Amino acid sequence: MSGFDVQLQGEDLRRVKAQLSALEDNIKERAIRSGLVAVASPIKRTAKSLAPKESGDMAKAVGHLNINKRQRSRLGFKAGEVGILIGTNRKIRGRWQGKKGMWHEYGTEHMDANPFLEPAMSQNQGGTQKRFYDGLSKYLDRQRKKGAI
Repeated sequence: MSGFDVQLQGEDLRRVKAQLSALEDNIKERAIRSGLVAVASPIKRTAKSLAPKESGDMAKAVGHLNINKRQRSRLGFKAGEVGILIGTNRKIRGRWQGKKGMWHEYGTEHMDANPFLEPAMSQNQGGTQKRFYDGLSKYLDRQRKKGAI
C-alpha cells in the first residue's frame, strides 16, 4: 500500500487513463525498437567488414536510424508499427554517404555494383527472432530495474 488514497472521477480519470495509455505505447515502441537494434547489430558489423576499403568512409557510414512517426506515416506504416533503417546514413568528413552507398550497392552506368549491405543481410538472417526477443527483454529488464514499469 502506498500510504495515500486517491480517487479520480470524470475528466480527471479520462486524462489519467489517456496518459497511462500513452506511457504504455511509448514503452512498447521503445522495447520493439530495442529488439530491432539487436537484430541490426550483427548486420551492421558484417556490412562494415564487407564495405569498400579505399578510404574507409563506407564502413564508417554504416549505421541505423530510427524512423519517426511522421516518416512512418509517409511510408505507410500502420499505427503502432516501429521501424529502423540500416544503411550508409552517416555524415563522414562533412558529406552524407547515402548516395555513395547506393552507388556501391547497385552500381551505376559507369561503375559495377559492389554490394555489401545485401550480403550482410543475407549472412545474418538466422537467429533474428532470438536476437529480437533478447534485445526486447534486455530493454524491459532495464526499465524494471529503474522502476519505470
